[in-house]
Amino acid sequence: MEFPVWQLTTLGGGFWIALISVVHVYVAQFAVGGGLFLVVIERMARKSGSKEFMDYAKRNSKFFLLLTMVFGAVTGVAIWFTIALLAPDAALTLIHQFVFGWATEWVFFLAEIVSLLVYYYGWERLSARDHQIVGGLYFFFGWMSLFMINGIIGYMLTPGEWLETGNFWDGFFNPTFWPQLVFRTALSVTFAGLFGFVTGTLIKEEKSRGTVVRTCAAWTVAGMALVALTGMWYIHSLPPAQYQLAMEESARVEWFMNSFWWVGIAVLVGGLLLGIRMPRSLGFPVALVVLLLGLGLTGSFESIREAARKPYIIWGERYSNSILPEQMPEINEKGFLKAAKWIPADLRDVTAENELEAGRWLFQYQCASCHSIGGPMNDILPHTDKYTEAGFDAFLSGMGKISRYMPPFAGTPDERAALSAYIVRDLHGLEPGELAFAEPGEADVPEYDPEEAEFVLFAWADKGLRFVSESGIIRLRPSGETLNASLIYRGMLPEIVSEGMSVEYELEQGYPEASGTMTPGDYGGFKAEGIKVEPYSDEGYSPYPIATVTAKDETGEVVAQTKAVLPVGMRMGCNNCHGGGWQNNEEEAGMSADTAMDILMVHDRINDTALTEKAKSGEVVDCAACHADPDIGEEGRDDMLNLSAAMHGFHSVYLKDRGQDACNFCHETPMYRGIHADMGLECVACHGDMTTHAGSLLLAEREAGIEAADKLLAVLEPDEEFVQPRKPWHQEPDCLSCHEEFAAPYNVDAANQWTEEKAQLYSQRYGDVGAVRCAACHGSPHAVYPAMYDRDNMQPLQYQDNRRPIGAGNCSVCHTMEMDYPAHHPGMGLE
Repeated sequence: MEFPVWQLTTLGGGFWIALISVVHVYVAQFAVGGGLFLVVIERMARKSGSKEFMDYAKRNSKFFLLLTMVFGAVTGVAIWFTIALLAPDAALTLIHQFVFGWATEWVFFLAEIVSLLVYYYGWERLSARDHQIVGGLYFFFGWMSLFMINGIIGYMLTPGEWLETGNFWDGFFNPTFWPQLVFRTALSVTFAGLFGFVTGTLIKEEKSRGTVVRTCAAWTVAGMALVALTGMWYIHSLPPAQYQLAMEESARVEWFMNSFWWVGIAVLVGGLLLGIRMPRSLGFPVALVVLLLGLGLTGSFESIREAARKPYIIWGERYSNSILPEQMPEINEKGFLKAAKWIPADLRDVTAENELEAGRWLFQYQCASCHSIGGPMNDILPHTDKYTEAGFDAFLSGMGKISRYMPPFAGTPDERAALSAYIVRDLHGLEPGELAFAEPGEADVPEYDPEEAEFVLFAWADKGLRFVSESGIIRLRPSGETLNASLIYRGMLPEIVSEGMSVEYELEQGYPEASGTMTPGDYGGFKAEGIKVEPYSDEGYSPYPIATVTAKDETGEVVAQTKAVLPVGMRMGCNNCHGGGWQNNEEEAGMSADTAMDILMVHDRINDTALTEKAKSGEVVDCAACHADPDIGEEGRDDMLNLSAAMHGFHSVYLKDRGQDACNFCHETPMYRGIHADMGLECVACHGDMTTHAGSLLLAEREAGIEAADKLLAVLEPDEEFVQPRKPWHQEPDCLSCHEEFAAPYNVDAANQWTEEKAQLYSQRYGDVGAVRCAACHGSPHAVYPAMYDRDNMQPLQYQDNRRPIGAGNCSVCHTMEMDYPAHHPGMGLE
């Protein structure tokens, strides 16, 4: 942020640092182990008295000089040059913090160079004893150079108490200093054996060749044994946060870890094969293969170490994109483009005209340090091809909060949207899609003659809209609408009738056939559960199908008939983030198989489950088998979050602070269409924003002893003095929170004022007198009268030719006498 950026695309994402540093580290660690190897081989050659052996020792020292001193020094300088371009802030931190450490290391390095030159040119000029002493000094200076660099490199992953003290020694002798030093020393011994194989297999004289190759095999086998032991020590010395990232969370680290051990086994086997006196013609090619495997061993270990410190380049001190954690609040408030010093002036503010260009600069500053564009290192394209523009924006807002291997996005919502637009529109060539709103169609109001009718029939759905999600791979929300009905005999004192009558329902034409007979309910009415309804009609996606409800007496004569909406939706916005399009592309609805599989893969990665394999075997993954769903009576597992808490808790991390937009993001079929919506109230007025909505569910789960709730609550940070715990589907906003004494509200804010039990829910509640449910007169949840659309207002239109609640100013719908007091509840509006 303080420096210009080297704008890379294909060869970005740390490609140059990875390429140069892995080769340099391989050669540098060989230089340490090889220094001791030189002395051992020289001693063996002098004792053997073999001219061939002695000539090999001299040639080997020349090879060693050219590779370690010349090539090693050049690649070392190349590392500094590259990090100065790609991560100048981090490079400056290392220099400023460890200036005397680097100075000491350079002294050892200078001594290393001088002693190596003296060793190489001293074969004929020094006595055998002095020559070997010089070789020993070279090894000592080389190992001390490793000693110094080890402290600085280790500090980047495990700074320990340095974060609080800023003390040089706390950073240098960090928690992994000693295990990493011993581990790298073991690697150095191994690499000396691997390089020795290459030169040793070229010795023409068989006896000398056999001695050298067997010595190299012993070094390799012993070195790998030490690598295995010290590697475990090193891993288990990591602090909890780094250990968890390396061993439990990051699939990328796991891949490198597996590669390290498999390549290590291959190196061990190769060393043993070379040690059995292979023919000279075969030994050299095998030695080269084993040498390349050693490079793979280095690369996999360095990748583990790099990945394990994500999202930081210096753990806890500086993010991988060089932004300091303490800078985040100010950047998020004022904007990254204003804070970065080298951004073009015309990009300081995001506009519709510069949005994509602003996004490109944001990518280079915040993403390119780890991601390339179409390149070999961590290509951004396959990681983002599943997202819509809105989906990637949501991902950015939650980045680094659950999956901690990436830093949080730094900037304003407009800048976040600009980066999303650049990724989706520019890099992937996609356009932001928008769903057409599914307008409810007109409906014929049933006939009703108040002079002749003996009965009135009311019917309503249990839910404002039931989302259904059954992909054949995941069973998230099963189909199964619930329809309620109340048949009332009109009179001076009307009666609810359930005996001697039958009530049937039938879905309107144009939808798949659905009909049946309702059973007596537990409130003197009728109920039909598990009605299979899909939101498809002959006219396309139609989420508001109408059921005709008919009441008959024992002779089969129709005594009353009405209509009610059975709202059902299949537009859940899962594919915004999980890709895959729609199950029904023509109607843009339903969860596709690709979307479902991506959901399972994400679940497996985050929770260490094996649901993807389960789905591939043909078994449907039922979410409620593990996550309790009180709505359908599934108990799930008592050690896991219930389904609502898990779904809203996890996704709220990505959708918090978005108000109503968060609801619309996932629930893409509007369910909220009653008088409250017509007045401009939104979901959040009753349910709260995502922090409140999810926080209330998670707080209840924490009280129930579910440990998984703590991790999500730590990210959401709801105000626990304000947010009240609740059980989903059983505790919802209470109408009387706003409508005190059933009066018109003076304060519209029902969030965190939950009903105490399921019987108090609006869909289950009764009036003060009689067994008439609130919904019989006021309509279905989320579609209360007067609703926005006449499809939801059919019963008040049928019975009283207006859209007001049943009986509002018209008690004669049920009563055959004038009523002068509000029998069911106060404030009924009898006038």
